[in-house]
Amino acid sequence: MKKFTLLSFLLLMFVTLANAQTLNNPKDADGYYIVNWSCANNSWAAANDVEVDQTFVFAVDVTGTPFENWLKETPTAAGATRALAINKWTNFGDVSGGTNRLKQIQGNIYGATWNIKQMASTMNVASATGIDSVVYIYGQVFGFEFTADNPGAGWWMWPAEIAAGTAIDPGTGAIFRTLPYTGTKGSPEFYSDDYEGGLFFSNNTPEKGYTLPCPIVTGISNKIKSESPVVSHEYYNIQGVRLPKAPQSGLFIHKAIKADGSFVSTRELIISE
Repeated sequence: MKKFTLLSFLLLMFVTLANAQTLNNPKDADGYYIVNWSCANNSWAAANDVEVDQTFVFAVDVTGTPFENWLKETPTAAGATRALAINKWTNFGDVSGGTNRLKQIQGNIYGATWNIKQMASTMNVASATGIDSVVYIYGQVFGFEFTADNPGAGWWMWPAEIAAGTAIDPGTGAIFRTLPYTGTKGSPEFYSDDYEGGLFFSNNTPEKGYTLPCPIVTGISNKIKSESPVVSHEYYNIQGVRLPKAPQSGLFIHKAIKADGSFVSTRELIISE
């Protein structure tokens, strides 16, 4: 009876792992996928060295998986483009369901800028931000199709080789985990519409803590063109409060003041490596 029980358990484990979704991301020393993308180096970061309230670029690489071929196949919807999205949840509850679309970074690598705490929906933020708390992120990559006027021309699409709803599991259960929480990082709030195209062809509902991967500076506020040289710089948080110096990370407003009194204001986002 014991032998049968052990054999059944091993068979169940084999079937579970065989059905798990896999990625081509590198793994850390503990077997979790490294999902932290370094925009500065255009490559994977050395580790997932982020806490639950730090902003970072999450990315997946589906090279060598069934999704690689699926992305190349002719879309089901006429004139559509194929892309990837991800459902995700944590050991402390769910994050916003509107933050699932991923945008192509390069090749088979797709990603988005995340702040897990800001994306929280039913997540128990108090527990997730308790000292030494570790947040485990689980999820499943799936495909979708979009056109210029239809953000969901195809949705919840899976290659034939992967059963719909299969979770990603590198062998650790969770996709990745955060560092133990040490205290607030003060990452400024940001939304998916803070950058042009940041809504990923979605339902035009701004989502907090979520935007394009490696977003570029946009949002010039004054409309007067001036060739006058810049003579000083001011920095403000998103609430409009002036900061004593340029931030080292997060979303902020940079005001470049010119000699003739005109100025140019831009939203800028610096992601800590």
